[in-house]
Amino acid sequence: MALKTFVKVSGINNLSDARYCAGMEVNQLGFEVEEGSDNYVDPQSFNEIKGWLSGVEFVGEINNAEANISGIIAGYELDAVQVKSINQITAAQKTGLKVVFFATDLASAHEVADNHAEDVDYILLEQEISPKDLADLTSKAPVVLLAGFDAENVVTVAESSIKGISIRGGQEIRPGYKDFDEMADIFEALEIDDLAND
Repeated sequence: MALKTFVKVSGINNLSDARYCAGMEVNQLGFEVEEGSDNYVDPQSFNEIKGWLSGVEFVGEINNAEANISGIIAGYELDAVQVKSINQITAAQKTGLKVVFFATDLASAHEVADNHAEDVDYILLEQEISPKDLADLTSKAPVVLLAGFDAENVVTVAESSIKGISIRGGQEIRPGYKDFDEMADIFEALEIDDLAND
């Protein structure tokens, strides 16, 4: 099975989410790697989860603008680091990993697109924006959307100028048990019909 667009799932904190998403062939799984964050995953737990998976990239998600990036990610085997402060892009680059910029608004997304497009793998945009603004932004840098889509319109959104979409993971209802309904609906909409390719 494959999906019609690039997909990142953020805030992964349990094996149920991770295995389900990897099985759906998402591209990246994001883990909050700062102690004290809502979905913090310590290095040992991260490496145990990672040991069950293959075929996906792993993103360390950092929200604190003052964070010591290299210190925080020590002990994690990551493919990319995600930051929310423009001032952290250079430090993130020094890790040698791919850099994802989390933009909470259009203004910061444009600032990164204008001044750091070569420095980031893509901009993860949380704000819902108009098709015109989106076209303008994606003409300058790759953009992954975290808002503005659901199972009904995700295929249309995926066929626009964006690089892909991002979905938030969540808490297990109890260990080993997770309600995947909303996530599953989006994945189902994006699933490429293998029969159509035969």
